[in-house]
Amino acid sequence: MADKKNLQNPFPGLRPFQSDEEHLFFGRENQTLELLQLLRDNRFVGVIGTSGSGKSSLVRCGLLSELYGGSFLEAGTDWEVAVMNPGGGPFSQLSKALVNADIYDSEEADIHLKLNATLRRSRLGLVEAIRQAKLQEGTNFLLVVDQFEEIFRYSETGEEEEEAADDFISMILEAAKQSSVPVYVIITMRSDYIGDCSKFEGLPEEINEGEYLIPRLSREEYKSVIEGPIRVGGAKLAPRLLQRLLNDIGTESDQLPCLQHALMRTWDAWTHREGADELDLEDYRSIGGMSKALSIHADEIFDSLDDNAQRETATRMFRALTEKGDDNRGIRRPLRLQQLADITNDPIEEVKKVVEPYRQQGVTFLMPPSDRELEADTVIDISHESLMRVWQRLRNWVEEEAQSARIYRRLVDTSALWEKNEAGLYHDPDLQIAQSWREQYKPNEAWAELYGGGFPVATKFLEASEEEGRRAV
Repeated sequence: MADKKNLQNPFPGLRPFQSDEEHLFFGRENQTLELLQLLRDNRFVGVIGTSGSGKSSLVRCGLLSELYGGSFLEAGTDWEVAVMNPGGGPFSQLSKALVNADIYDSEEADIHLKLNATLRRSRLGLVEAIRQAKLQEGTNFLLVVDQFEEIFRYSETGEEEEEAADDFISMILEAAKQSSVPVYVIITMRSDYIGDCSKFEGLPEEINEGEYLIPRLSREEYKSVIEGPIRVGGAKLAPRLLQRLLNDIGTESDQLPCLQHALMRTWDAWTHREGADELDLEDYRSIGGMSKALSIHADEIFDSLDDNAQRETATRMFRALTEKGDDNRGIRRPLRLQQLADITNDPIEEVKKVVEPYRQQGVTFLMPPSDRELEADTVIDISHESLMRVWQRLRNWVEEEAQSARIYRRLVDTSALWEKNEAGLYHDPDLQIAQSWREQYKPNEAWAELYGGGFPVATKFLEASEEEGRRAV
């Protein structure tokens, strides 16, 4: 065997597999073929599954590599594919995805403004945008809307956003229905959001027609997920470690990304263990096993930050990037780098220093990966919800953020009533709770925007309450 330190780690960790990694993508062959068949029958397909069931990898790697390889014979082998997440504005994200897919020239002046205008013009906006791209005859276009559930949260942030979400969904449904331009649409969505689809006209019907509910992997398929990449990577796996991994997978629905991360770390531990011919229990135990590997790794990076100021920035950043839904679901909240700088009260360069270690190859806790340049409008996102369940420190932050948001929302509600002379000022214990909250979390207007704004009035109300409290002493 070649020097193992020169071998490439074949496991992606928490991030999804990409279309050029099909040689490392094992255990999903049957599901890929089933999905391909569904796409043959329906131009609109909803890939539905629990968090961690591998939706993004199945589409981005399994399906796309089959399409590029010519498996969809009826439609031909020529495909243009744009992949997007709808968080932060579905139309702007779509225009970026079309440019990133090289369907449009990124150097063209005002290209995003022009594309946005075309997309928003009518229900046929996407069809028109593809027509204007002048693709070669016989070329099919596939739009992948990954993490589609983000659009439900986006639609709840205001009247204008709700209208944009409605228009976007109407547009992609229309694009898949018409036949003048060969447009296909695939969405991936967490199954616990399926009920939210009923808010949008026509969406439940289309999902019912083209739904692919991802089945749980069998023990044999998990075996393939573990052994296949190790074999491709040029290494060997001790049989007892294979058995231990299969037994440790357990019943949690998001174990697949945790397994991928544990295997990535186990491989790294093995490459540094002198005289070890195969990955073994010793390597697996050294990284904390499947239950602790992720939390230990995330803590290592947090502890390696330069100073307390950077650790404070990281704390505020992760609190902003996560939220607790009304039903206690932990959900990601992707934000632009500039928003994170505003929320943390730090220069953008300082926030970059905190983001970078969490997105390096071999870590991938934050997206985008390290091969993408970070700019002010780059969307930063947690790579997987499982991080919120497994990283103990982040679980605590999510709880603290939820508590902080509750205190703030109550403060906003009361201050709005006070401004209309319909409520009095705060007195203890409410005043003391609000003061302690402000002291501990140091909220600012950018942070308050995450929860509906109202910061100037809330601040004025709190200061008036404090003034009255001082007078009363």
